[in-house]
Amino acid sequence: MEMILNENDIVVGAKFDNGTIQDYVDDAKTYGLIRVEDTTANWFLYNDLDSPEEMKAFYKKVKKEEHFIKNDFGEEIVLFNKNGTMSFEELTKKIDSYLDDEVMSSIY
Repeated sequence: MEMILNENDIVVGAKFDNGTIQDYVDDAKTYGLIRVEDTTANWFLYNDLDSPEEMKAFYKKVKKEEHFIKNDFGEEIVLFNKNGTMSFEELTKKIDSYLDDEVMSSIY
């Protein structure tokens, strides 16, 4: 996975063999976009204890639509607006891998 950096050398996404992932694609910096083969979906991380009120309202809105949530001990990966054939589960594996790589690169 090749990290994409902004002009300040901060990780803002990644390229991998069959797709890309971006941290933020909206002006409010609320959610990102993942593209894998023929599938796209929006995604964000959510933690009920630490999220600001605006994010909590957005989370409630997304939960009323088609969505998928993977809970990793309180930190949730939320996917929505999925188009394509890849499953939500496969998409969350790619996001998990991206987040693991991002954490490791920030340590070194």
